[in-house]
Amino acid sequence: MMIEAFPPGLVMILGAFLLPWVRGVVRTGLLLALPLVALYLVWQVPDGVALSVPFLDYTLEPLRADRLSRLFATIFTLMGFAGGLYACRQARLVELCAAYVYAGSAVCAAMAGDLITLFAFWELMAVGSTLVIWSAGGDAAYRASMRYVLIHLFGGVVLMAGIVAYVGATGTVTFAAFDTSVPGAWLILAGFLLNAGAPPLSAWVGDAYPEASPSGTVFLSAFTTKTAVYVLMRGFPGTEVLIFIGLFMIFYGIIYALLENDMRRILAYSIINQVGFMVTGIGIGTELALNGTAAHAFAHIIYKALLLMSAGAVLYRTGERKCNALGGLFQTMPFTAACGIVGALAISAFPLTSGFTSKSMINQAAADEHMLLIWLALQAASAGVFLPAGTNVPGLV
Repeated sequence: MMIEAFPPGLVMILGAFLLPWVRGVVRTGLLLALPLVALYLVWQVPDGVALSVPFLDYTLEPLRADRLSRLFATIFTLMGFAGGLYACRQARLVELCAAYVYAGSAVCAAMAGDLITLFAFWELMAVGSTLVIWSAGGDAAYRASMRYVLIHLFGGVVLMAGIVAYVGATGTVTFAAFDTSVPGAWLILAGFLLNAGAPPLSAWVGDAYPEASPSGTVFLSAFTTKTAVYVLMRGFPGTEVLIFIGLFMIFYGIIYALLENDMRRILAYSIINQVGFMVTGIGIGTELALNGTAAHAFAHIIYKALLLMSAGAVLYRTGERKCNALGGLFQTMPFTAACGIVGALAISAFPLTSGFTSKSMINQAAADEHMLLIWLALQAASAGVFLPAGTNVPGLV
């Protein structure tokens, strides 16, 4: 097989099974090398279908690249590298293996050209992420992982039912913009939205992510919801109902984050809030809105990881998650404090940060389409997120 036709995510998936057989410096080197090799391969895949496989009466396309898939595959591999670097000295072996299967599956899903391949890696992501939560150890992590896997198994059933119905009605397995006049498309949309943390099953994000280890939470924040954003961009651009689902997510995340005192739960709820901006942008569906959504997904993975790494460092040093039990740590952890403040400014769309640029693109897209109420809601939400994630976490901690 030519290097251009090798799915990049498989490097991380297969490499995960090598990790138990090496130790020390060799394991650390492998952790850092795998995502970098995958990143190199992402940029070797030519535009279009690079690999096709006959399956029953269909032709599967396990590897297809364009600007959108390459963007998400790039940030997923970069996050795999950053997460591996953060985790290499503290994570359990089970977590490291599961995290790399999880990250590699996200890369493969982003570069899948057909619905069957997408579904296979979608479900492998659910297995990997469940093990990341479970590997933290303790009753809380076990219970959270069981609730998490039940939600995602249900979502997988809904997605599979939608795929079967859609393929049966259209005769094609190609992953492209869906014809929403076909009922199966709405089941596929529901399956995608569940992984995005959309209502009515939004609570799994705030329930599960904070129970993972400090490094596990960093991995969890990057892949499941952002892969959902990618498939929504690919399959349902301009679907108007997504505007209102996204707005619900935005304010749901803000309100629940304001009610929380646990710094990691605050940041978990703010994931729902930020993905809500992306879902709204997809619903608007113009070129500017979709570009802003892609930019916001890329930026959010980076600054959310920075925030969660900062919170994880605090938890690692102090063993405390409650904001009101902490304070004054800038004196003993100045570097962590500086990183947390940078992440807080970015999530709050402060000028000169990536969050400011990407959110402004989505807001401007709403203005260009004369959606006054949507624009006002987005502006209010941009200010509102500054309270829980922009001031409470770095300010109190």
